[in-house]
Amino acid sequence: MEREREQRIQGILEAARRVFVAEGYTRAIMEKIALEAGITKPTIYQYFKTKDELFFALMLPVIDDLHVQIGKIERKLAAGKYASGKQLVHDLIRGAHHSYEVAPESFLMLQFFQQTGLVGKLNEAISSRLDEKGRSNFTVLRRVIREAMSQGLFKKSPVDETTDVLWALFTGVIQLEHIKSPERSPAHLKPTLKVAEQFIINALAENCP
Repeated sequence: MEREREQRIQGILEAARRVFVAEGYTRAIMEKIALEAGITKPTIYQYFKTKDELFFALMLPVIDDLHVQIGKIERKLAAGKYASGKQLVHDLIRGAHHSYEVAPESFLMLQFFQQTGLVGKLNEAISSRLDEKGRSNFTVLRRVIREAMSQGLFKKSPVDETTDVLWALFTGVIQLEHIKSPERSPAHLKPTLKVAEQFIINALAENCP
């Protein structure tokens, strides 16, 4: 019974993802999602009370995976296991890319919502939960960068601004490569991220004392 329920939920989520991508969030209505999932609208409401709840459920794996990836890096850093800033930068890029790969469409949709202010259009409870999780991830990332500077792995620079630049560089590369190559796995994504990684190494980790 539980397995059947989980399969139904995953089917609804996949249908919602396809409709959100094809129609955009505003035009994606529950009737279309139900049709895509091959079920009735009342059936969807047994699992998700609103479209906003559906959106949150789609975003959650990306946000939670990012938290896991940054947490692993923070623990490794606290244990003194990084011999160089270069290794740390590599892990940061790899961890962020892992979160993107969990659900590329959800990752891009979340960035779009945040950048355009559409998160504020969600109901207050969902918007607050997304904001809380996003702030939590940034808090951990700032701690990582601050500790890297403390250990001499990164050059000293303003922590908040450095965190923002790193995240903006990563998400900017993802978005640009998708604009250039809209298919699921843009051909130039990994090589471009490799160049971005080297830029970060040169700026933050090269010739550290």
